[in-house]
Amino acid sequence: MINLEEMRRQGVELELDGHIFDSLSFYANYTYTALRSMGGEPGGKTAEDERARHRVNAGLRYNLFKNTLLMLDYKFQDKQVAQNSEEVAEDEYIWYTVRMDKYHVFDFAIEQTLFKKYGFFKDAVAKFYINNLFDEEYENKRGYPMTDRTYGGAISFRF
Repeated sequence: MINLEEMRRQGVELELDGHIFDSLSFYANYTYTALRSMGGEPGGKTAEDERARHRVNAGLRYNLFKNTLLMLDYKFQDKQVAQNSEEVAEDEYIWYTVRMDKYHVFDFAIEQTLFKKYGFFKDAVAKFYINNLFDEEYENKRGYPMTDRTYGGAISFRF
């Protein structure tokens, strides 16, 4: 559809992380991306609008107790348009456009360190989480709705 040699990608990515207090840390990442077509093909002009221009990821980590960590994460993506294709027969494709609204998603988790070392096992952690805390409705680039609020748990360790 486009000559990629004629596309110019410009942008900036900023990342900041650190500690507010000994027990409270943070991270923040902002990305701005702009595509510009330097060629004359119509597909290049369409591609300029396909990428989300603004994305933000941020999070807080709070050590509630010695082995207990509270985690709050935030994700934002600006509106985006995706051009997708599906092969319906050999060398025959159907092209379609998916327009995605901007979205804001919050995730929350509690992580408990169970032990650092026990026999062959190391760094055992139990984690309980809620993804999409406020039940935001948004879509992936294929146009399918993303999951609603989900609850879960995990136990991890190394050996």
